[in-house]
Amino acid sequence: MKFILFSLFTIFALSLQAEPYKMGQGVKVNEMLNIGGYFSTEFESNRSSDSVALEDIAVIAYGDLHPMLSYLVELESAGFYRKNLSDDSHSSDKNFHIERLYGDLWISNEVNIRFGKQIAPIGYWNREPINVLRDTTSNPLYSMLLFPRFLTGIDINGFIPKVDGVKYHLFGQNNNDLDENYINIPNTHFFGFALEKEISNELSSGISIGDFIPKSSVRSQFIQANFKYDNEVWQILAEGLVAKSRYSNTRDEYAFSAYMQGMYRYTQKHAVIGRYEYFNDNRTQYEDNILTLGYSYRPWYPVSLKAEYQFHSKNDENRALISFSVLF
Repeated sequence: MKFILFSLFTIFALSLQAEPYKMGQGVKVNEMLNIGGYFSTEFESNRSSDSVALEDIAVIAYGDLHPMLSYLVELESAGFYRKNLSDDSHSSDKNFHIERLYGDLWISNEVNIRFGKQIAPIGYWNREPINVLRDTTSNPLYSMLLFPRFLTGIDINGFIPKVDGVKYHLFGQNNNDLDENYINIPNTHFFGFALEKEISNELSSGISIGDFIPKSSVRSQFIQANFKYDNEVWQILAEGLVAKSRYSNTRDEYAFSAYMQGMYRYTQKHAVIGRYEYFNDNRTQYEDNILTLGYSYRPWYPVSLKAEYQFHSKNDENRALISFSVLF
């Protein structure tokens, strides 16, 4: 709590000398320093309990140190406070972790270098970690369980010369994560390659491949594909991934997951969402079919109120989610 009060006081003090504030863009002190953040609250109801939570609180700082060099720092506390309404118990984790801490060296359209802890450049969903900017409160299992969401290393990226609209990412990590308590799959080895093609203003697609070694020392490899169509009224997202894990010289285990999501924006502020997801991991013997139906209301783009219900093929996992989140 002291950290939050200090952060809010710092933002207020800096805002006295900053440019006029714009919602969702933080406080611009100067070209070298912008300060902002976000929070998200959540209500969840399932067969076993109902709960309310202040789920995420984060502070973000970013800016340009030089025309060729910029940076971003994001400190986040997930699971800040949760109260179980069914038995009146509660839990909290007020520790702030390093979600992102990286620099960008902008060399040209063909070669840029991002170094530090960053989002793994895989697909569409994984590259949007902030609740308020997503279309549903929940994440597809595909994006949470089958590859590391972050890497602490280097991503060389840019547009391929003489190939119209194709961007590449060549990334790697050969060390511990910057904050091993804040990553879905801790690892010391993560290398991969990704391509994304902008086919038109409304259509894009991409692929990625990766190889990583979790702390369990089980080596995993994956190939992923993604597709996106967006004409400002309708949006269709589809992503799928196949992973192979080698437990010994003779035994391989496979996992497959894919989802397709459609969203219809019937006004600029209101949208309805439907998503079907299939998940099958032979390593853990977990298989599920998930249908998510949701609604999104954005009075302003940096403010989001979302509600959804998930139907699972395992009935005891059905749940309802409501979230309110703000990017400031």
